[in-house]
Amino acid sequence: MVSTRSSSSKLPQGVERDDNRIIVVVTGANSGFGLGICEQLLSNLSLPPSTSIPISTPQLTALPPSLRNNFNEDEMDEPTIYIGEDPPTLTLILACRSEAKALEARRILLEKHEQELKERQEIGGEEVRKGWKEGLKIVWEGVNLDNPGGGNGVLGFCERLKIKYPHITTLYLNAGMGAFSGLDWIAFFKQNILEGLPQAQSLPKYQYEIKGAMSSDGERGLVWGTNVLAPYIMAQELIPLLRRSPPSLPFQPRIIYTSSCTSSFSKLSPEPLNDYQLINYEKSYSASKYMGDLIVAQLDKQYGSPSSTNQEDEYQIRPVRVFTADPGCVATNFFMNGFGLILWWVKIKFFFYHWSFVLCRLLGSTKHPVYADQGALPMLYAALIPDRYLLPSTQNPAQRFTVISQRWGDTKVGYEEVDEWEKGDELGKGFMEACESHRREWRRREGLE
Repeated sequence: MVSTRSSSSKLPQGVERDDNRIIVVVTGANSGFGLGICEQLLSNLSLPPSTSIPISTPQLTALPPSLRNNFNEDEMDEPTIYIGEDPPTLTLILACRSEAKALEARRILLEKHEQELKERQEIGGEEVRKGWKEGLKIVWEGVNLDNPGGGNGVLGFCERLKIKYPHITTLYLNAGMGAFSGLDWIAFFKQNILEGLPQAQSLPKYQYEIKGAMSSDGERGLVWGTNVLAPYIMAQELIPLLRRSPPSLPFQPRIIYTSSCTSSFSKLSPEPLNDYQLINYEKSYSASKYMGDLIVAQLDKQYGSPSSTNQEDEYQIRPVRVFTADPGCVATNFFMNGFGLILWWVKIKFFFYHWSFVLCRLLGSTKHPVYADQGALPMLYAALIPDRYLLPSTQNPAQRFTVISQRWGDTKVGYEEVDEWEKGDELGKGFMEACESHRREWRRREGLE
């Protein structure tokens, strides 16, 4: 059992309880899926009292197969959570490295949200909920996922949250990176011709990645450190804040990890524990996401069912479910490093990149929602759907939610399981032990143990 010296659920001095406030942390919130998550949260949680929350409505496609037979089709349009008469306010924490980019993201979010509120009022006569805008807080907290230590490193970020906020309701471990360096154009055209555009654009085999890319301090594999170690540290360090999330809130505390449609057991080397930092991998991105998936399954087993280390502490027994979600493929700047350095040529390629995704969706691909706010729907669903529509962690700790894009844009959420998670269970334990060793070492270096 993993524990930390900071695991007490008592509020730190100077922090006041705020039991009617949803507090959400989104890493990588300044662009892409992170920005999409924030947009959807503002849209769903700003509805007036007695209004249903769309993303908390169960979808038949997103239910585990064993629960589908008992699902009442007549209830499909009946949301399970309503905005109450005393609706909660929201604190949205944009966790990213650059303050300037975070402030720009905040400006974009507020402008879009204000426009949406006006459109609701004009089209449906819906009044802006009293106190919503006054209570809304969108704040930046700096974090450098490439560095476990230091003031803006992962541990420093977590320590700041522990002393500034009374609780966390949802932790979106969304930020990630790939060491992409270019495209193999021959392989690109070959895969598109032989396998078709949708397959080639969702499971690409033509991207060059930098082998052996290292962290800025040279101590870790760069992709592993960002996509595996950093999310693991955050999850373990912030569990006490998640357990403190007030039971009176409409949503249970959860951690959501953004995975990839390329994540699979086959991406690992024959002896993955011998190179868990992915330094000798020709293609490290997909392998890192699968490692993350396996660790998420271990975390859900550890924290997803009620447990107690101190029976006198009401919050220690609260379960925190941990899920992985696949947002599919959208046109973001994630792969821009592979587009070259000439700006005008990059813009031309990005234009065709975007429209190729639109074409994939028109051709029937379920993995191309095109827009980030649509790709974010599986993450929102995983965070907000009630427990009764999920399997308990003791039965299945590897539930995974995925995007189902439809030809004309009506995006749905689907249910999957982490690829070969039972076969990878021991590997998941090994990867988690390796991450825990690094976390402990960095806590010692930072004077936290």
